[in-house]
Amino acid sequence: MGTSRIDEAKGILAARLKALRLDANLTGRALAVKTEIDHTKISKIENAKQLPSQDDIRAWCAACGAEEQVIDLIAAAKNVEAMYTEWRRLEETGLGHVQRSFLPLYDKTRRFRVWQHSAIPGLIQTEAYARGHLGTIIDWRGIPDDLDAAVEARLKQQDILRNGDKRFAFIVGEQALRTPLVEPEDMAAQLDRLVELTTGVANVSFGIIPASARPAMMPPESFWIYDADRVRVDTVPGQVQHKAPSDVQVYEKAFEALHTVAVYGQAARDLLQIAASEFQAT
Repeated sequence: MGTSRIDEAKGILAARLKALRLDANLTGRALAVKTEIDHTKISKIENAKQLPSQDDIRAWCAACGAEEQVIDLIAAAKNVEAMYTEWRRLEETGLGHVQRSFLPLYDKTRRFRVWQHSAIPGLIQTEAYARGHLGTIIDWRGIPDDLDAAVEARLKQQDILRNGDKRFAFIVGEQALRTPLVEPEDMAAQLDRLVELTTGVANVSFGIIPASARPAMMPPESFWIYDADRVRVDTVPGQVQHKAPSDVQVYEKAFEALHTVAVYGQAARDLLQIAASEFQAT
């Protein structure tokens, strides 16, 4: 489990709150008097031993004259509380449950921005590719094999692509075109599916980062931005959710950096056709 990521997030929140107190020239006991928060709790919060409540944050910011930071700090605290979801816990009953769990979020999201370096995003996978991708996860993690249910749920997610009120921006690394998660003919079919997305689908854009490109920022992880509300980051052991506005803004900036060097339209089709020809030749 990625407890180090949680501890890091707790530490950042604690440091931000302590900095507010110091900037206001308040001791811990003075802050306790102004906020009516017990001074021992203030110490625990500043040492990342205890999370502050929303009321604690509001009182803390008011006492330090930093009311403008309330929204962001509350979001950061919520993020720490629920940021890390172990795949193992989600997958106890199989991947079908995991795939279905995304539907409520997908339903309410209006703008999707997706970056994946070495795999095709689930919303634009063919059935064969989805089967290979999800099957690999099942085998690797040794979880209950409900592959049929997982594939069915993933394909069901794709219904939202036909909702004209939603907008989708997908960017993948060129490596994603060549990672052989399925047999060559199925990889070629998947790439053909991506070609379709480069030819004027009104609510979908599809871009590729060429292997030779040098974006200002190359994120080490894949991520999904849902509206401007949250970011899902997939790691090897689990899933991290970022909801603090400042964190979301960092990922938005990273996505824009990728968009700047991505290729679209005919240039993207050229890369897809080259990769497809390599699979067709095998």
